[in-house]
Amino acid sequence: MPASSDSSGTPHTLAHTLQHWRHETLHPDVRLIVNVSEPVLTPDVEQRVQAIWDDACASRPRLFNGRIFCMETITPERIEGYWTEYRRALAQMADPTIFGDTPLHQLAVCGLLRCADGIVLGRRNPSSLYLGGFWQSPPAGTVEMRGDGLSLSLTEQILAEAEEELGLTQHDVSVGSPRLAVTHSRTAIVDIGIPLMTPLSFTAVREKWLSRANKEYDQLAVISDDQIGNWRMRNDVVPTTGILLNTT
Repeated sequence: MPASSDSSGTPHTLAHTLQHWRHETLHPDVRLIVNVSEPVLTPDVEQRVQAIWDDACASRPRLFNGRIFCMETITPERIEGYWTEYRRALAQMADPTIFGDTPLHQLAVCGLLRCADGIVLGRRNPSSLYLGGFWQSPPAGTVEMRGDGLSLSLTEQILAEAEEELGLTQHDVSVGSPRLAVTHSRTAIVDIGIPLMTPLSFTAVREKWLSRANKEYDQLAVISDDQIGNWRMRNDVVPTTGILLNTT
């Protein structure tokens, strides 16, 4: 998951409530359509985007300006969008008004992983530029271009995130159909919620995470079904995760 940015440096207290994050149910066979063209920026906006990117790279030299997918339109049956540079999305996260009345809708995947002992949650590393310290249902991450970009598979995206963030391979997990789309209130990111299952115990999942995964999360936890209600009410849980927990 590419690092994200918030120029305020403070938690989005108001944004982290379910009433401000819109969600809609998706058809299990929702189609993804990739368009060739992307919006052309005006010189003034381009200059501002580059300035934000340069500032971010100065403090985090490992930032990578990869190609990410941005949604243009969405219905329960169809998601349509285009590939663009990550620096544009980062600029919007730093300045949500930068693109005026046509904000980017950066697409992301967010899993809900059930293991043999319950649902796995991870605490986003406090050093993360976006949502640091919040609990999330991993794996999760921005939809990135993998291959030629002519087509897009949510299953491939969530499996790639599972390996990067949890150390779980495609042999460890099974992927369900997309359930819903959740739009972040401040940054306009759109999460696609996808259930996953693994026969592994939480102990085995944690061992793979410790030995193979990146540092996206600094803690993992497992919650039983009777704990779901309490977790949904916590104010340090990413709203997308709270909504997904409501679907179990």
